[in-house]
Amino acid sequence: MLYGRGAETERIDRLLARAVDGRSGALVLRGPAGIGKSALLEHAERQAAAMGVRTLRGVGIESETELVFAALHLLLRTGLDRLDRLPAPQAGALAGAFGLAPATAADRFLVGLGALTLLAELAGDGPLLCLVDDAQWLDRSSADALLFAARRLEAEGIVLILAVRDGSHGFRPAGLPELRLDGLGPQDAARLLGETAGPLAPHVRDRVLAESEGNPLALIELPSALTPEQRAGQVTPLAHHVGPLPLTGRMQEAFQTQIHGLPAAARTLLLVAAAESTGDLAVILAAAQRLGAGAEAVEPGERGGLVHVVGGELAFRHPLIRAAAYQGAPFTGRLAAHRALADVLDAFESDGRHADARAWHRAAACTEPDESVAAELERAAERARRRSGHAATTAAYQRAAQLTPEPRDQVRRLVSAAEAAMDAGQLPQCRALADRAAVLTEDRRERARIAGVRAAIEFEQGSPRVAHGILMAAAGPIADEDPDRAASMLLEAVRDSWFAGAPELARQAVDRLHALGLPPGHHLRPAVSALTGLADLLAGDPARGLVPIHAALAGARHAEPGAPGRQLIMASMAFMVGDDEIGFDLATRLTDDCRAQGLVGWLPHALQNLASTQLYLGRFQDARASADEAVRIAGDIGQHHRLDHLQGVLAWLAAVRGDERACTELVDRVHAHATGHDNVSSLAWTLWARGLLAMGQGRMEAALEELTAGLAGATRHQLTTTLTVPDLVEAAVRCEQADRAEAPLARFEKWATATGRPWARAVALRCKALIAGSDEEAEARYTEAAGLHLNGGRPFEEGRTRLLFGEWLRRSRRKAEARVQLRQALDTFDRAGAVPWAERARAELRATGEAIAAERAAGAASLLTAQELQIVRLAAQGGTNRDIGARLFLSPRTVGYHLHKAFPKLGVASRAELARLDLGT
Repeated sequence: MLYGRGAETERIDRLLARAVDGRSGALVLRGPAGIGKSALLEHAERQAAAMGVRTLRGVGIESETELVFAALHLLLRTGLDRLDRLPAPQAGALAGAFGLAPATAADRFLVGLGALTLLAELAGDGPLLCLVDDAQWLDRSSADALLFAARRLEAEGIVLILAVRDGSHGFRPAGLPELRLDGLGPQDAARLLGETAGPLAPHVRDRVLAESEGNPLALIELPSALTPEQRAGQVTPLAHHVGPLPLTGRMQEAFQTQIHGLPAAARTLLLVAAAESTGDLAVILAAAQRLGAGAEAVEPGERGGLVHVVGGELAFRHPLIRAAAYQGAPFTGRLAAHRALADVLDAFESDGRHADARAWHRAAACTEPDESVAAELERAAERARRRSGHAATTAAYQRAAQLTPEPRDQVRRLVSAAEAAMDAGQLPQCRALADRAAVLTEDRRERARIAGVRAAIEFEQGSPRVAHGILMAAAGPIADEDPDRAASMLLEAVRDSWFAGAPELARQAVDRLHALGLPPGHHLRPAVSALTGLADLLAGDPARGLVPIHAALAGARHAEPGAPGRQLIMASMAFMVGDDEIGFDLATRLTDDCRAQGLVGWLPHALQNLASTQLYLGRFQDARASADEAVRIAGDIGQHHRLDHLQGVLAWLAAVRGDERACTELVDRVHAHATGHDNVSSLAWTLWARGLLAMGQGRMEAALEELTAGLAGATRHQLTTTLTVPDLVEAAVRCEQADRAEAPLARFEKWATATGRPWARAVALRCKALIAGSDEEAEARYTEAAGLHLNGGRPFEEGRTRLLFGEWLRRSRRKAEARVQLRQALDTFDRAGAVPWAERARAELRATGEAIAAERAAGAASLLTAQELQIVRLAAQGGTNRDIGARLFLSPRTVGYHLHKAFPKLGVASRAELARLDLGT
């Protein structure tokens, strides 16, 4: 019976009831050791059994935190026979992660997607409950995968409950509902003690109640440590305590008292079991035998309720018993246990499954540097890296470095650990490892590797400007002996300069790149040329800067895709020259590659570029869907700068549709982070968004001030700021301050001319029409601009041009001609959902005397959420739920749930009917 946990059990029961109805949910139970987390998990399992819900159980084990995907394998092992039902990349990632197939070096988050799909597959047989106790001890790779899956649970009929002990600073299940457990109240504590403790003298009872502080496990276990005399009050119980001790310490002491009362052989066996951690009875018995304890040593621990054996596995009744068995043993005994386990695993080693555990047991038995053990751990690190277990890679390299006698090898392993920590997103640990390595070496190449790590940390968490300085300082000393590495670092420095909006820093890096003298045909020469152009563009010289960028893009559309980083650079270069069609093709190809290969870490970058090109192409709903998806993933994997940029794009989209609340919230969110991190690229989007929002509301003076600030502040060198100039010109003219538009317009014209894009020249002509000195000049500019827009490109800008031209024609009393331009503008704005501009065009049409509906009927696509729109479009193209789920990182059942919600909105009853709907492009 659970005392005082009515609200908690009710919440768990509701989750299970929802699972029976096909909905999913997750819950984190958090509290100190012994507070009742495990008891609530047991309640959940009993309730699930009564409701016909299948249960999978897993547990985090402290000594396994370095073993890649150990906990995830424990949870999913009964379902691995269904791996062949998963999409091939996910099945390969899971099989490689669990050592069932050659490692694929898959993106570490693809394993999480595979776990989600496998759980959904298992839930196809009926609702599923997944319980994970002691989740604070999950190995990092398992934790990342489980949390990635948990945040995507929606309509699979799955409940995931994680029990987490207080003080587990390394495990932060952000984004999941949490239930905090505190001690029992006085009445419930007294009832539990009376039910479980047996006879106690009144003052002893009071002392146990006080010492337990309402902790259920303490109420049960502390009395069991008392002697009969102490129970009767003849000897002061716990007399050696001076004041209250930490509860875990008191309970461990109680367990240790029980363990110390066992025969020596039983204590040895429990120690080996605590050190072994997986519960494999055959391994435990073989290792214990080497230390003089036979199979009969299991029985005393079972009889005392400390352990139980089921199906060839030995399990401790409570995690604290394991801790007590291990920590209460003498140091020499622990060394001997690890040594015996390492020796035994040599004999068990037949398929490579035990290699990592053997390496770690050998390391645990070491008391001084040992190169053979360090080398074995390094091999374990490489195995973990191939399985995308970057946190396990870090731990293995770090311990290998500690055991390395030769300083040069120690530094190499420390730097490898730091690089793996960067890949794992463990940035504080990454910084600490890099700092440790830096004080141990003067080797230029190793210091360059360390600088690369430090710069990456700065770029992700600090300042791109500081990251640039780190790379510049480290590239020089290695320029002669390792020009390739020096060039790669300097290219990174140019990129950092762009995000920092610092042309002088970009020029420094480019000059150093050219000084390296890379030979013709060198694989980095195209990147050097393109980023040289980027530096010129940043310095305000588009005529010079766009020439090499055009050259780099010329063959990019038909070239082999190459590495994701190279594809990303090319897609970004398309933005620089305003070629949205090539940019869309490249961004789509990169996004598709990321989805097909499961490159989750690259996907937010790819989706960011895709969202931007969709925005420029006037596909605002698509842009919002892409950016929303990228925000979810970037938030999951801690890409904070990427979040800033994506939220800036979403703020722009919110401004265009007139959603002041969403725009303001997004802008504030970006400013809170980006301002202190020199992330001016993201800030430029927010200034543009605020200017557009003000324009849509008719607050032209506010718009002018916002847009002028962008051109004068830290964002002044950004290309995004150049793109705000047409809005600034319009606002300045409306405010009768056209003189403030002259210098900005000259800047925009230089870029528009250098791009060679008709739409850009059309927008420049529109701006010149606004400030024209005569009606004849204005009409000529508007007419030429409207003609150039017929060549395509940026529909929203074309709509803006036609709106302004129509307004000018109406004021000139040429109403019939005005209606032609205004109708086209209204159609563009209605399709895009640009509500403020549509209302403006509608008002102008009425002013010409044309009767027009208050609002055009919304298209089918506008009725759906961004995610529903993505799913419905893919279904209309013939995609199955499984195909769509693999593409969008959702479970197939969640895809089905969203289709079920979307069909009534669209007025259809089946997938076949979707093809006849206008869902946009």
